[in-house]
Amino acid sequence: MIRVKLKSWTASFRYPTFQSGYQPTLPVPPLSTIQGLLSAAKGEIVSFSEVPFVGYVFISEGKGVDLERIYALGKPETDVMKREVLFNNTLYLYLPDEWEKYFRKPRFQLLLGRSSDIATVEEIKQIELEKCENVLVGGTIVPVSAGLPGIIHALPVEFDYSTVPRKAKFVKPFTILPFPKTKGQKKRQTYKGILPYDSEIGIGVWTYEGLYGKV
Repeated sequence: MIRVKLKSWTASFRYPTFQSGYQPTLPVPPLSTIQGLLSAAKGEIVSFSEVPFVGYVFISEGKGVDLERIYALGKPETDVMKREVLFNNTLYLYLPDEWEKYFRKPRFQLLLGRSSDIATVEEIKQIELEKCENVLVGGTIVPVSAGLPGIIHALPVEFDYSTVPRKAKFVKPFTILPFPKTKGQKKRQTYKGILPYDSEIGIGVWTYEGLYGKV
């Protein structure tokens, strides 16, 4: 497999249930953001049914609040909204080898949230992940069935872009696991089963296989 390392100054992953007012950000991207990145890199809408496996780890150095001017539907004047923003971000994508050519020369801009959250490819390398037991997990989302404690949220997996506005094809509950930095997080986010392990980063990689409709 390959590991694609993306960097961005900012990122923002909106809670789907917040439609107006203060806009918090999820600490890690949902799978629909990964679908967007794959589609932008390839230059066409990608379904997870086309991707044999995918995993990711997201690391952010901090979070702040930005002021954003928006146009609300039906209102001629603009509003100012507070939006949480993640700073100095790194996203590792674990993908089949054939995806290297798309990330070597992405067809469209790679975004981690809004159109201003531009990401760049810093590194693509071949990597082999060893399988280990009792590994630390974080910087990702995992199925609730994994049994790891964390915030549970219903998140879109894939969007249907054939309609305007886009619609979620299906939504599933996931446990959201920030990248563990404290002793408490490391204790809580240790998975008792067997997972692929990235020894360079020191984290287990939750890998989704045959994802569409099966999470």
